[in-house]
Amino acid sequence: MIVGDSISHGLEGDYTWRYRLARHFAAHGVPARFTGPWTGTRALPDLPKEGADEMREGGYRPGTRFAHDRHYARWGRLMDEARRNIADAVAAHRPDHLVVALGFNDLAWGVSGPERLLAHVGEFVRRARGVRPDLRFLVADVVRRTPLPHMPHLQGIVEEYNARLPAVLAALSTPDSPVVPVGLAAVYDPYADTYDGLHPNSVGEFRIAKAFADAFSRAFHGGRLDFAGPIPSVAEPLPIRPPAGLTVAARGSTARVSWPRVFGASGYWLDLRDAGTGTGFERSPLPITACGCDLRLHGGRTYEVRVSAARGDQQSPPTRTVRFALGQDREPVFAHAGDAAFREPMDHRRYDWVAYRV
Repeated sequence: MIVGDSISHGLEGDYTWRYRLARHFAAHGVPARFTGPWTGTRALPDLPKEGADEMREGGYRPGTRFAHDRHYARWGRLMDEARRNIADAVAAHRPDHLVVALGFNDLAWGVSGPERLLAHVGEFVRRARGVRPDLRFLVADVVRRTPLPHMPHLQGIVEEYNARLPAVLAALSTPDSPVVPVGLAAVYDPYADTYDGLHPNSVGEFRIAKAFADAFSRAFHGGRLDFAGPIPSVAEPLPIRPPAGLTVAARGSTARVSWPRVFGASGYWLDLRDAGTGTGFERSPLPITACGCDLRLHGGRTYEVRVSAARGDQQSPPTRTVRFALGQDREPVFAHAGDAAFREPMDHRRYDWVAYRV
Protein backbone atom coordinates (compact mmCIF):
# COMPACT_ATOMS: atom_id res chain seq x y z
CA MET A 1 0.00 0.00 0.00
CA ILE A 2 1.46 3.33 -1.08
CA VAL A 3 1.01 6.03 1.59
CA GLY A 4 1.84 9.54 0.49
CA ASP A 5 0.92 13.09 -0.46
CA SER A 6 0.54 14.73 -3.88
CA ILE A 7 3.89 13.43 -5.11
CA SER A 8 2.40 9.94 -4.89
CA HIS A 9 -1.23 10.86 -5.56
CA GLY A 10 -0.43 12.59 -8.84
CA LEU A 11 -2.21 15.28 -10.82
CA GLU A 12 -4.79 14.55 -13.50
CA GLY A 13 -2.84 13.75 -16.67
CA ASP A 14 0.16 12.24 -14.88
CA TYR A 15 1.28 8.69 -15.43
CA THR A 16 2.39 8.76 -11.71
CA TRP A 17 5.36 6.94 -10.25
CA ARG A 18 2.86 4.42 -8.86
CA TYR A 19 2.08 3.42 -12.45
CA ARG A 20 5.79 3.19 -13.29
CA LEU A 21 6.33 0.93 -10.27
CA ALA A 22 3.40 -1.30 -11.24
CA ARG A 23 4.82 -1.62 -14.77
CA HIS A 24 8.20 -2.54 -13.29
CA PHE A 25 6.74 -5.39 -11.24
CA ALA A 26 4.77 -6.59 -14.25
CA ALA A 27 7.92 -6.60 -16.41
CA HIS A 28 9.58 -8.90 -13.86
CA GLY A 29 6.53 -11.13 -13.58
CA VAL A 30 5.98 -10.18 -9.94
CA PRO A 31 2.29 -10.50 -8.96
CA ALA A 32 2.16 -7.22 -7.03
CA ARG A 33 -1.29 -6.06 -5.92
CA PHE A 34 -1.65 -2.40 -5.00
CA THR A 35 -4.17 -1.74 -2.26
CA GLY A 36 -5.73 1.17 -0.39
CA PRO A 37 -8.98 3.10 -0.09
CA TRP A 38 -8.54 5.46 -3.07
CA THR A 39 -8.02 5.37 -6.83
CA GLY A 40 -6.97 7.82 -9.51
CA THR A 41 -5.19 11.14 -9.42
CA ARG A 42 -6.23 14.59 -8.27
CA ALA A 43 -8.30 16.90 -10.46
CA LEU A 44 -9.38 20.41 -9.54
CA PRO A 45 -12.98 20.68 -8.35
CA ASP A 46 -15.60 22.16 -10.65
CA LEU A 47 -17.91 23.68 -8.05
CA PRO A 48 -16.22 23.60 -4.64
CA LYS A 49 -18.11 24.62 -1.55
CA GLU A 50 -16.73 27.58 0.35
CA GLY A 51 -14.31 26.40 3.01
CA ALA A 52 -14.52 22.74 2.01
CA ASP A 53 -11.47 20.64 1.17
CA GLU A 54 -13.01 19.00 -1.87
CA MET A 55 -11.18 16.92 -4.44
CA ARG A 56 -12.23 15.30 -7.72
CA GLU A 57 -10.87 11.94 -8.77
CA GLY A 58 -8.80 12.54 -11.88
CA GLY A 59 -7.62 10.32 -14.69
CA TYR A 60 -4.15 9.36 -15.85
CA ARG A 61 -2.32 10.33 -19.06
CA PRO A 62 -4.67 9.68 -22.00
CA GLY A 63 -4.23 6.15 -23.29
CA THR A 64 -2.83 4.85 -19.99
CA ARG A 65 -4.37 1.72 -18.50
CA PHE A 66 -3.59 1.36 -14.79
CA ALA A 67 -5.59 -1.58 -13.49
CA HIS A 68 -5.86 -2.07 -9.73
CA ASP A 69 -4.50 1.43 -9.09
CA ARG A 70 -5.57 1.60 -5.46
CA HIS A 71 -3.49 3.69 -3.05
CA TYR A 72 -3.49 5.69 0.19
CA ALA A 73 -2.00 8.95 -1.09
CA ARG A 74 -3.73 12.31 -1.00
CA TRP A 75 -2.90 15.86 -2.02
CA GLY A 76 -1.96 17.79 1.12
CA ARG A 77 -1.36 14.67 3.21
CA LEU A 78 0.61 14.98 6.44
CA MET A 79 2.54 12.41 8.42
CA ASP A 80 0.85 14.07 11.39
CA GLU A 81 -2.47 12.84 9.97
CA ALA A 82 -1.29 9.49 8.60
CA ARG A 83 0.11 8.33 11.95
CA ARG A 84 -3.36 8.63 13.43
CA ASN A 85 -5.23 6.55 10.87
CA ILE A 86 -2.65 4.09 9.50
CA ALA A 87 -3.73 1.32 11.87
CA ASP A 88 -7.28 1.42 10.55
CA ALA A 89 -6.04 1.39 6.95
CA VAL A 90 -3.77 -1.59 7.58
CA ALA A 91 -6.61 -3.44 9.28
CA ALA A 92 -8.97 -2.71 6.39
CA HIS A 93 -6.66 -3.43 3.44
CA ARG A 94 -4.13 -5.96 4.86
CA PRO A 95 -1.00 -4.91 2.94
CA ASP A 96 2.23 -6.90 3.16
CA HIS A 97 4.32 -3.77 2.52
CA LEU A 98 3.83 -0.08 3.29
CA VAL A 99 5.55 2.17 0.75
CA VAL A 100 5.72 5.57 2.45
CA ALA A 101 6.59 9.02 1.04
CA LEU A 102 5.44 11.67 3.51
CA GLY A 103 6.82 14.62 5.43
CA PHE A 104 7.16 17.50 2.99
CA ASN A 105 3.94 19.19 4.07
CA ASP A 106 4.73 18.72 7.75
CA LEU A 107 8.04 20.56 7.33
CA ALA A 108 7.01 23.14 4.72
CA TRP A 109 3.87 24.31 6.51
CA GLY A 110 5.32 24.34 10.01
CA VAL A 111 3.18 21.47 11.31
CA SER A 112 6.30 19.70 12.56
CA GLY A 113 10.00 20.39 12.74
CA PRO A 114 12.52 17.60 12.09
CA GLU A 115 12.43 16.33 15.70
CA ARG A 116 8.64 16.11 15.85
CA LEU A 117 8.36 14.60 12.37
CA LEU A 118 10.89 11.88 13.24
CA ALA A 119 8.84 11.05 16.33
CA HIS A 120 5.72 10.80 14.19
CA VAL A 121 7.51 8.43 11.79
CA GLY A 122 8.19 6.16 14.75
CA GLU A 123 4.58 6.36 15.88
CA PHE A 124 3.40 5.60 12.33
CA VAL A 125 5.52 2.44 12.17
CA ARG A 126 4.52 1.23 15.62
CA ARG A 127 0.80 1.75 15.06
CA ALA A 128 0.87 -0.02 11.70
CA ARG A 129 2.92 -2.86 13.15
CA GLY A 130 0.48 -3.17 16.03
CA VAL A 131 -2.11 -4.41 13.53
CA ARG A 132 0.27 -6.58 11.54
CA PRO A 133 3.53 -7.47 13.36
CA ASP A 134 5.26 -8.80 10.22
CA LEU A 135 4.54 -5.72 8.07
CA ARG A 136 7.43 -4.56 5.89
CA PHE A 137 8.15 -0.86 5.35
CA LEU A 138 9.91 1.20 2.70
CA VAL A 139 10.17 4.78 3.97
CA ALA A 140 11.46 7.61 1.79
CA ASP A 141 13.19 10.79 2.82
CA VAL A 142 11.78 14.18 1.78
CA VAL A 143 12.49 15.43 -1.73
CA ARG A 144 14.04 18.85 -2.27
CA ARG A 145 12.19 21.56 -4.15
CA THR A 146 13.32 24.70 -5.92
CA PRO A 147 13.69 27.64 -3.51
CA LEU A 148 10.63 29.61 -2.39
CA PRO A 149 11.24 33.23 -1.31
CA HIS A 150 8.68 32.98 1.49
CA MET A 151 10.24 29.75 2.83
CA PRO A 152 13.97 30.55 3.01
CA HIS A 153 14.66 28.00 5.76
CA LEU A 154 12.89 25.05 4.13
CA GLN A 155 15.96 23.53 2.50
CA GLY A 156 17.90 23.48 5.77
CA ILE A 157 14.97 21.90 7.62
CA VAL A 158 14.62 19.21 4.95
CA GLU A 159 18.36 18.50 5.02
CA GLU A 160 18.32 18.09 8.81
CA TYR A 161 15.38 15.71 8.69
CA ASN A 162 16.87 13.64 5.87
CA ALA A 163 20.23 13.37 7.64
CA ARG A 164 18.64 12.01 10.82
CA LEU A 165 16.04 9.73 9.24
CA PRO A 166 18.22 6.66 8.45
CA ALA A 167 19.26 6.20 12.09
CA VAL A 168 15.64 6.46 13.22
CA LEU A 169 14.53 3.88 10.65
CA ALA A 170 17.36 1.53 11.62
CA ALA A 171 16.29 1.71 15.26
CA LEU A 172 12.69 0.93 14.27
CA SER A 173 13.60 -2.05 12.08
CA THR A 174 13.23 -5.61 13.36
CA PRO A 175 13.99 -8.99 11.73
CA ASP A 176 10.28 -9.75 11.42
CA SER A 177 9.29 -6.23 10.35
CA PRO A 178 12.14 -4.47 8.52
CA VAL A 179 12.01 -0.73 7.91
CA VAL A 180 13.99 0.07 4.76
CA PRO A 181 15.15 3.62 3.95
CA VAL A 182 14.61 4.94 0.42
CA GLY A 183 16.75 7.87 -0.67
CA LEU A 184 14.69 10.08 -2.97
CA ALA A 185 16.44 13.38 -2.29
CA ALA A 186 19.75 12.15 -3.69
CA VAL A 187 18.29 11.08 -7.05
CA TYR A 188 15.53 13.62 -7.59
CA ASP A 189 16.47 16.94 -9.20
CA PRO A 190 13.75 19.57 -8.63
CA TYR A 191 15.01 21.61 -11.58
CA ALA A 192 14.93 18.77 -14.14
CA ASP A 193 12.56 16.15 -12.75
CA THR A 194 9.50 18.30 -11.93
CA TYR A 195 6.92 20.38 -13.76
CA ASP A 196 6.70 23.03 -11.04
CA GLY A 197 9.80 22.75 -8.86
CA LEU A 198 8.35 19.95 -6.72
CA HIS A 199 5.90 17.54 -8.38
CA PRO A 200 7.38 14.90 -10.70
CA ASN A 201 7.21 15.19 -14.45
CA SER A 202 7.41 12.03 -16.56
CA VAL A 203 11.16 11.75 -15.87
CA GLY A 204 10.75 12.34 -12.14
CA GLU A 205 8.12 9.60 -12.02
CA PHE A 206 10.72 7.14 -13.28
CA ARG A 207 13.32 8.31 -10.77
CA ILE A 208 11.00 7.90 -7.79
CA ALA A 209 9.76 4.50 -8.99
CA LYS A 210 13.33 3.32 -9.53
CA ALA A 211 14.40 4.42 -6.04
CA PHE A 212 11.59 2.42 -4.43
CA ALA A 213 12.00 -0.56 -6.79
CA ASP A 214 15.73 -0.85 -6.21
CA ALA A 215 15.36 -0.52 -2.42
CA PHE A 216 12.67 -3.21 -2.53
CA SER A 217 14.92 -5.42 -4.65
CA ARG A 218 17.95 -5.08 -2.35
CA ALA A 219 15.97 -5.62 0.83
CA PHE A 220 13.60 -8.40 -0.17
CA HIS A 221 14.76 -10.02 -3.42
CA GLY A 222 18.54 -10.16 -3.21
CA GLY A 223 19.01 -7.46 -5.85
CA ARG A 224 17.31 -9.51 -8.56
CA LEU A 225 14.48 -7.06 -9.27
CA ASP A 226 16.38 -3.86 -10.02
CA PHE A 227 14.47 -1.35 -12.12
CA ALA A 228 14.02 -2.46 -15.71
CA GLY A 229 14.57 -0.09 -18.60
CA PRO A 230 16.36 3.24 -18.99
CA ILE A 231 15.05 6.48 -17.53
CA PRO A 232 14.09 8.97 -20.29
CA SER A 233 16.33 11.99 -20.63
CA VAL A 234 13.54 14.37 -21.69
CA ALA A 235 10.17 14.84 -19.99
CA GLU A 236 6.98 14.23 -21.94
CA PRO A 237 4.80 17.31 -21.38
CA LEU A 238 1.01 17.25 -21.36
CA PRO A 239 -0.29 20.05 -23.62
CA ILE A 240 -2.65 22.40 -21.81
CA ARG A 241 -5.32 24.25 -23.73
CA PRO A 242 -7.03 27.46 -22.57
CA PRO A 243 -10.49 27.25 -20.98
CA ALA A 244 -13.22 27.03 -23.62
CA GLY A 245 -15.01 30.12 -22.35
CA LEU A 246 -15.30 32.66 -19.59
CA THR A 247 -18.37 33.86 -17.73
CA VAL A 248 -18.75 36.84 -15.40
CA ALA A 249 -21.81 37.45 -13.25
CA ALA A 250 -21.76 40.73 -11.32
CA ARG A 251 -23.81 41.63 -8.25
CA GLY A 252 -23.14 44.92 -6.54
CA SER A 253 -19.39 45.16 -5.93
CA THR A 254 -18.80 41.42 -6.37
CA ALA A 255 -18.05 39.64 -9.64
CA ARG A 256 -18.16 35.88 -9.93
CA VAL A 257 -15.87 34.58 -12.68
CA SER A 258 -16.09 30.98 -13.93
CA TRP A 259 -14.79 28.83 -16.77
CA PRO A 260 -14.96 25.19 -17.98
CA ARG A 261 -12.47 22.71 -16.52
CA VAL A 262 -9.30 21.99 -18.51
CA PHE A 263 -7.97 18.42 -18.34
CA GLY A 264 -4.64 18.27 -16.55
CA ALA A 265 -4.64 21.84 -15.23
CA SER A 266 -3.02 22.37 -11.84
CA GLY A 267 -4.54 25.84 -11.56
CA TYR A 268 -5.66 28.91 -13.48
CA TRP A 269 -4.05 32.33 -13.71
CA LEU A 270 -6.51 35.22 -13.63
CA ASP A 271 -5.65 38.59 -15.16
CA LEU A 272 -7.75 41.60 -14.13
CA ARG A 273 -7.67 45.30 -15.03
CA ASP A 274 -9.71 48.39 -14.28
CA ALA A 275 -10.65 49.50 -17.79
CA GLY A 276 -11.22 53.09 -16.72
CA THR A 277 -7.71 53.72 -15.39
CA GLY A 278 -5.71 52.71 -18.45
CA THR A 279 -3.48 50.44 -16.36
CA GLY A 280 -2.40 46.98 -17.50
CA PHE A 281 -3.65 43.62 -16.34
CA GLU A 282 -2.84 42.55 -12.79
CA ARG A 283 -2.26 38.82 -12.31
CA SER A 284 -3.40 36.75 -9.36
CA PRO A 285 -0.39 36.05 -7.10
CA LEU A 286 -1.06 32.29 -7.22
CA PRO A 287 -3.03 30.11 -9.62
CA ILE A 288 -6.67 29.60 -8.66
CA THR A 289 -7.21 25.98 -7.67
CA ALA A 290 -10.77 25.62 -8.98
CA CYS A 291 -12.81 26.62 -12.02
CA GLY A 292 -13.96 29.95 -10.64
CA CYS A 293 -13.38 32.70 -8.11
CA ASP A 294 -15.12 35.64 -6.47
CA LEU A 295 -13.74 39.15 -6.98
CA ARG A 296 -14.55 41.91 -4.49
CA LEU A 297 -14.08 45.15 -6.41
CA HIS A 298 -15.01 48.83 -6.39
CA GLY A 299 -18.61 49.39 -7.49
CA GLY A 300 -19.51 51.70 -10.36
CA ARG A 301 -16.49 50.76 -12.48
CA THR A 302 -15.78 48.71 -15.59
CA TYR A 303 -13.27 45.86 -15.54
CA GLU A 304 -11.73 43.37 -17.94
CA VAL A 305 -10.76 39.80 -17.07
CA ARG A 306 -9.12 36.85 -18.80
CA VAL A 307 -7.93 33.42 -17.63
CA SER A 308 -5.10 31.05 -18.61
CA ALA A 309 -4.83 27.39 -17.65
CA ALA A 310 -1.60 26.27 -15.98
CA ARG A 311 0.17 23.02 -15.31
CA GLY A 312 3.01 23.98 -13.06
CA ASP A 313 5.35 26.20 -15.06
CA GLN A 314 3.45 25.50 -18.29
CA GLN A 315 0.76 27.99 -19.29
CA SER A 316 -1.89 28.11 -22.00
CA PRO A 317 -2.82 31.21 -24.02
CA PRO A 318 -5.50 33.29 -22.29
CA THR A 319 -9.20 33.18 -22.95
CA ARG A 320 -10.80 36.06 -24.77
CA THR A 321 -11.08 39.14 -22.58
CA VAL A 322 -14.48 39.74 -20.99
CA ARG A 323 -15.50 43.27 -20.02
CA PHE A 324 -18.04 43.76 -17.25
CA ALA A 325 -19.49 46.67 -15.30
CA LEU A 326 -20.26 46.79 -11.60
CA GLY A 327 -23.29 48.74 -10.49
CA GLN A 328 -23.64 50.71 -7.29
CA ASP A 329 -26.76 48.79 -6.26
CA ARG A 330 -27.03 45.11 -5.42
CA GLU A 331 -29.04 44.05 -8.46
CA PRO A 332 -27.26 41.55 -10.75
CA VAL A 333 -25.65 42.85 -13.92
CA PHE A 334 -24.65 40.09 -16.35
CA ALA A 335 -21.78 40.90 -18.67
CA HIS A 336 -21.86 37.48 -20.34
CA ALA A 337 -24.73 34.99 -20.15
CA GLY A 338 -24.21 31.67 -18.39
CA ASP A 339 -23.93 30.04 -15.01
CA ALA A 340 -21.36 31.35 -12.53
CA ALA A 341 -19.19 29.29 -10.17
CA PHE A 342 -17.91 30.41 -6.81
CA ARG A 343 -14.49 29.86 -5.35
CA GLU A 344 -12.48 31.36 -2.52
CA PRO A 345 -12.86 35.17 -2.21
CA MET A 346 -10.34 37.35 -3.96
CA ASP A 347 -9.82 41.10 -3.64
CA HIS A 348 -8.51 43.31 -6.46
CA ARG A 349 -5.52 44.48 -4.42
CA ARG A 350 -5.28 41.85 -1.68
CA TYR A 351 -6.00 38.24 -2.57
CA ASP A 352 -7.21 35.70 0.01
CA TRP A 353 -5.99 32.24 -0.96
CA VAL A 354 -6.22 28.87 0.71
CA ALA A 355 -2.70 27.63 1.58
CA TYR A 356 -1.39 25.37 -1.17
CA ARG A 357 -0.24 21.96 0.03
CA VAL A 358 1.25 19.09 -1.95
